[in-house]
Order: sequence, then C-alpha cells, then structure tokens
Amino acid sequence: MHGILFDMDELLVDSRHIWRAAEDRMLAAMGHKWTADLARRYKGMSVLNVAATAWQVLKPAESVEHFQRFLRSALIEEFAVADIPPMLGAVDLVRRLQGLAPMAVASGSPLEGIERAMQRLGIRDCFQAVISSESVPRGKPAPDVFLKAAECLGVDPACCLVFEDSLHGVRAGIAAGMKVFAVPTVAPDEIARLATGTFRSLAEVTRQRVARTLGIT
Repeated sequence: MHGILFDMDELLVDSRHIWRAAEDRMLAAMGHKWTADLARRYKGMSVLNVAATAWQVLKPAESVEHFQRFLRSALIEEFAVADIPPMLGAVDLVRRLQGLAPMAVASGSPLEGIERAMQRLGIRDCFQAVISSESVPRGKPAPDVFLKAAECLGVDPACCLVFEDSLHGVRAGIAAGMKVFAVPTVAPDEIARLATGTFRSLAEVTRQRVARTLGIT
C-alpha cells in the first residue's frame, strides 16, 4: 500500500498572514520586530521550534517554554478568526488524488489550526489522518511527523510521497525515506536539487504523475 502526505502551511493553505500575525505578537513580547533573516531560520519548523529558534537568537528574559506557549496560543487565536484561503490548485489536487492512496496532513501548526483549515477548505474528509508536529518528539527537518503520518496510515515510509514547500520540510521527507514533490517558497535551487520533482504550483501536479512516482498501476 502507498501513502500521500501533505504539509499544510503555504502548500495547501495560504497562512502566511496567520503565522506572521502570531510571530509579530511573540516577537513584540520579546522586545523585537520580525525580520526576514530571522524568519528564514525557522520557516517550515513546528510552532515549538519556531519559538525556540527565536528565543535562542534574541535571548529574552522569559523562558523558552513561556514563548512556546505564547506562540501556540497566538496561532490558535489567529486561525480561529482569519481568512484561510487555499493555495493555487490545492483543493482540486487533493480531490483528484482521492482514492489513489490513503492521504494525511503532516504540519508544524497546532492541531486545532490544521483541523480548522481543512474544514474551511472542505477537504477534511479526504484525509485519513491529520498530524501535528506537536505529537512527535522532533519537528521538521527531523522526519518524525512524516513517519508518524505513515504509521497512522499503516504504510511503509518508503511507499510514501510527500508534498512540501519549505527546505526544512523537504529535508524531513527525505530523512523519512520518502519521495518528495515540492512547490518551493524558499531556497528553490537547493530544493530542486533534493526533491523528486518541483512545481510552480499544485495545479501543475497530475494524478498520473503521482501514480507513476509511487509505482501505482
């Protein structure tokens, strides 16, 4: 049996404004402002690792655990009130792939945010599992969340295809022993060297290409 795994943020949903609002709130509490250089350090990581990375760089007085709780709460609040638009081609692709293989979402966002986003897009019932990096020991670029998703689907990791947008996520998929299709939002050249295939959007991905990559006849 095969499995198809999707990251969520900036891959299925355009949640940049949600994460940015939550990050701004956390960084303001640290006495700092958002910068592109800092954001590049943690893009694609879990909510706990994002807060920990910012804490390590900025060295605020409060504990890392304080800011991990702060960012998680801020994200859940932002997901609850913000618009959650789909990325180009995302909803159509998920629906086209239904029935080809079991599917899961494996994301660094809090589970409450993932569930709300999938419900808002009307595709929650397409996924047999929804996994947050909060439920595993290590976030991306470690492979834990993808290995957990494969376990939940009852699928050998080597028989899985991951869809990702970030370099951390692509590395996590490769570390899990999976094939990776990427729609790069950062580091496109490096992602292109690592991924099984790269695309400008999910609208370019066909059911036939996925089946061929997985060896499904």
